[in-house]
Amino acid sequence: MALEPYKQRDWLYFHYVQKRMNTGPIAELLKDKHNIEVTPQTVYNWLKRFDLLKFRGKSRNLGAKMGKKPGAKRTKRTNPRAARQEAMRKAARRRK
Repeated sequence: MALEPYKQRDWLYFHYVQKRMNTGPIAELLKDKHNIEVTPQTVYNWLKRFDLLKFRGKSRNLGAKMGKKPGAKRTKRTNPRAARQEAMRKAARRRK
């Protein structure tokens, strides 16, 4: 007997990474097309097992993996409080 689709790395890679589907729609697809009821958490657990979560999210950089130039580096985030204080200092200088 063949494995369920969500237990196959290639099937999950195609739907999660290439088609950019989330775990909820993947669970619905399994229910509709394959008559397999699983929760989004189950799909997530299999994505984690196959180490496919690294392809999505903030750190996603598939362009570099495909031989393309990576995007510009992010600038360092500033402290919002420090930025506010600096803006207040500039405004005070202008008032003088």
